[in-house]
Amino acid sequence: MSEHRWAPPEHPDLAVAAADSLPLGQIGSPEPVDPPQPVTVHGLRFDQIGVLAEVKAFAVAGSDVAVLVEISWQGRLQRAWVPRDAVTTRTFRPRYR
Repeated sequence: MSEHRWAPPEHPDLAVAAADSLPLGQIGSPEPVDPPQPVTVHGLRFDQIGVLAEVKAFAVAGSDVAVLVEISWQGRLQRAWVPRDAVTTRTFRPRYR
């Protein structure tokens, strides 16, 4: 019987699709949102994959024209400044035990 030599698996590095963010000069003067609020971002563009109709996120800061959202995308936390009119608030359903 031949001897089997173990080798670690090889996984290619995948490119992470990043969300488009507004330039910092266009966001105005942001204020923190405490606690972070659950929101839905409509029409968020990611490089490499295009526009997603709806993305669930959390708003962590905001100004009159933009909202800083935290998105968990491809297992990684991302932050993006998005136009305020592209964001709607959402509520969680109550949990029943």
